[in-house]
Amino acid sequence: MKILQFLPNTLRERRLSTLVQPHTLVGRERIRNLYRLARQIEVERIPGDVVECGVYHGGSAAVLGHFATNSQMNRTLWLFDSFQGMPATTEADDNAVDGVRADTYVRDLVGDIERVRAVLSSVGTNMARVRIVPGWFQDTFPTLPAFRIAVLNIDADWYESVKLCLETFFDRVEPGGFVSIDDYGHWPGCKKAVEEFFERRGFHPELQHTDYSARWFQKPQAAPLRGGS
Repeated sequence: MKILQFLPNTLRERRLSTLVQPHTLVGRERIRNLYRLARQIEVERIPGDVVECGVYHGGSAAVLGHFATNSQMNRTLWLFDSFQGMPATTEADDNAVDGVRADTYVRDLVGDIERVRAVLSSVGTNMARVRIVPGWFQDTFPTLPAFRIAVLNIDADWYESVKLCLETFFDRVEPGGFVSIDDYGHWPGCKKAVEEFFERRGFHPELQHTDYSARWFQKPQAAPLRGGS
């Protein structure tokens, strides 16, 4: 849908949001924030690819892909999901939220690759610049080539999954790039994984609120590398 690229920014955002909303569990505030981050790496000309961990049916991926795959910065959109449902929880995830235990979601919310491709195409994504990587993170992440990242969107819910995403990808995020964490304010395992990771690094980014759950930050020029400073 190339016409989106010629709409004024506010109308473009609204139209994209309307198109992707049926394909995501993410609310409008989070969609709006991903839209802004995807635009900002173009404005600031931050090099690198765009990565989403936890894709489901592809609604938020479509927002990212609309910009990333049509960028003059030669970006690739990387999408990681088991497409087999949610993985097992661990003890770190066991506290109930609003009376709902995390483990009730295990193997639930199964994403559909064909639906992902369809929504990506509907917003004008250049599919030649998309890499959909199905499988459990612990199996797929070690097989990846080296690439740099401009936006890292983590929608992985559980402690072990979020921890693995940060350990695998944080050091690949370019200075000035953005990290968005969807479940920080909702699932306790996600928050624990984030806080432990940055505590080990001795790095404490100022997390910006998107809504009650999602947080994001821009990576500074001198974030501590793996193992701390």
